Amino acid sequence: MKCLYCNGDTEVTNSRPQKRNNQIWRRRKCSKCQAIFTSHEAIDLSSTLLVECEGPKPFIEDLLYSDLQTALKHRPDSYGAAREASYTVIKELLKLSNKPLFKPTDISRVAYGVLEKLDQRGALRYRADHPSLLQ
Repeated sequence: MKCLYCNGDTEVTNSRPQKRNNQIWRRRKCSKCQAIFTSHEAIDLSSTLLVECEGPKPFIEDLLYSDLQTALKHRPDSYGAAREASYTVIKELLKLSNKPLFKPTDISRVAYGVLEKLDQRGALRYRADHPSLLQ
């Protein structure tokens, strides 16, 4: 990775996995200007996971987040809770055997299951917005 200040080469001085958000935290140091900064490395899910609807389409994490935020909008921490819930949903999706291609109903079921554990009111709102869960 290049330095954001001088465009010089950097080296990783410290690295830690972030379990909650599927990222790797890295402390970097520039060999040219000696600047120290932090980077976060994450998987590009839109190029890794696919959703099966009228042919495979890229998984868009922001759509999942938006649905979860709508379901949790009654909470004072709705943005943070939706972000944490979306990380958990993605982690659970990656455990399924049919990866990297998911049906929208698979995503809805996993998201509903996560919301049931997190917030009953949010789970009910999510279920009302996703009629495929009622089948």
